[in-house]
Amino acid sequence: MKNTRNIIIGALLIVILLMAVGYSTFATQMTIEGTAEITGIWDVKITNIEVKAISEGCDAGEPQYTDTKATFYAKLQKPGDSITYAVTIQNAGTINAKLSEVIFKSNDDTGSSAISYSTTTLAATLNAGEQTVIEITITYDSTITEVPDVKTKTITGTIEYVQM
Repeated sequence: MKNTRNIIIGALLIVILLMAVGYSTFATQMTIEGTAEITGIWDVKITNIEVKAISEGCDAGEPQYTDTKATFYAKLQKPGDSITYAVTIQNAGTINAKLSEVIFKSNDDTGSSAISYSTTTLAATLNAGEQTVIEITITYDSTITEVPDVKTKTITGTIEYVQM
């Protein structure tokens, strides 16, 4: 019985050894590798700000800009005066952009009611390489008959383009 048991154990070991050899003969390990690279460039920015129109005697200052911010300081002399600034926004990247949000607001509660502003509409889409211009006009109310106590008003605008 001991011999039979040893023979069975030996036979099982040989079968396991043959199965391992057979598996390794018919088994193949494969490796798949890949690399992904982003080549698109997102570069929507302000490229210029200039005075487009100015009433006589007014001072438009020296408008300043960076890629993401334009600043100006308008000095108006008399009722009816206005200054118009043209801000150029360019898509210098390779990814098309769409206009997501435009918000312009002023400190109406503490600023001068004699000063108003208006803006033109921006392009809804800005494809790679294209540019658009928004004009901002600051006006001293022509119906004012006395110099107001509050003589300044701050205007803040946010323009957001997002990927299409």
